Amino acid sequence: MGKSKDHFFIHAGPLLLVLFIDGMGLGLVIPVLNGLIFDPDSHFLPNVSYSPFMYNVIYGSVIGIFMLCWFFGAAILGDLSDQIGRKKSLIICLVGAFLSYLLSAVSVTYHSLILFIIGRMVAGFTSGSQPIAQAAIIDLSTKETKSRNIGYILLALSLGFIFGPLIGGVLADHRIVSWFDFATPFYFASLISFLNILLLMWLFKETYVSEVTTFKIKIYEAVNIFISAFQHKKVRVLSILFFIFIFGWSSFYSFISVYLYKTYEFNSSYISFYLTLMGVGFGIGNGFIANYLAKKFDLMAIFIGSSLLTGIIIFLMMVFPSLWFVWLMVAPIACFVSTAYVSILTLFSNQVDDASQGWVMGITGSILAFVWGLNGVTVGLLAGFNVAYPIYISALCLGVTAVLSVFLRI
Repeated sequence: MGKSKDHFFIHAGPLLLVLFIDGMGLGLVIPVLNGLIFDPDSHFLPNVSYSPFMYNVIYGSVIGIFMLCWFFGAAILGDLSDQIGRKKSLIICLVGAFLSYLLSAVSVTYHSLILFIIGRMVAGFTSGSQPIAQAAIIDLSTKETKSRNIGYILLALSLGFIFGPLIGGVLADHRIVSWFDFATPFYFASLISFLNILLLMWLFKETYVSEVTTFKIKIYEAVNIFISAFQHKKVRVLSILFFIFIFGWSSFYSFISVYLYKTYEFNSSYISFYLTLMGVGFGIGNGFIANYLAKKFDLMAIFIGSSLLTGIIIFLMMVFPSLWFVWLMVAPIACFVSTAYVSILTLFSNQVDDASQGWVMGITGSILAFVWGLNGVTVGLLAGFNVAYPIYISALCLGVTAVLSVFLRI
């Protein structure tokens, strides 16, 4: 048994590192991006007079562009992995991650917003590693070890959520080490992405061999998947609810750092620690509470209750502003929203047979990426008028999700 477990980690270790890197992605970037855009000492933006409105628009657009590129790239890479195999597809993803982080680091060093955006676009187009790595780990699993190995997947992602912001905040803080700056986290991320490429090439053996001798890249596959979500009778209602839910959550996650910076004068280190606590909440929700509640209650009831509680807490955080409440509630917010997320994903899965699981999970990924990208651009415009608006929108959308779920129960 011990040897079998060791054998699994030898081959799956690089895959778990892929998932860790994927999990840390946005969490590492957001505190650094917040400092780059809003800290006048960063000297990152051109030496021109931007209005506060434009700073928020730039911030939201950078996040939105990354997610919209992910929307197209993930579908293409997922389809490609079924044609050329998991290993080659993952190497493409990791090379993209390596180049994107390196471009981002160089852009910070040379104060180039355009180069930074190009780096985030490369990152988005090659961010399809998570479902491919998950599929490869499932390929390595037996019926007896599948549940355990899915637990390792969630653990790797949760650790990424926890350590991503911490890495971003610490490595960007020159008060810790004199030569640390906003470029250092990106250089670090590019280094571990490069090491992951080497480990993957050395240790991971291909788990999926396709009989297809030629491959096609379907540019519009992401759009087709997205449209199919609202055409399929069994998942249409869930897709509508998921759309509103993700729009609400992305409003909070993307713009809470801006709100904290403007309202409570959080620096990059405080923001990174705040997002780290959020990652801890994700881990608790995904790893423990979601499974416990699923044994006791109906999945839709869990989704409704968790969405409503998240919306209420966020609303209270805004109408009764208090620094201690902001810190105290971050982990519960993450815990409840992750529980809601796991519940609705399970509901999606339960609507189709085994042969359609890949399709329905593709739908959820497509909606998530598209809505998050749409949110970054549109809500970024609203944040230009008032940094509190995105947080109010988050509370509103999560509350609307819960109410609609009551009336549209499947």
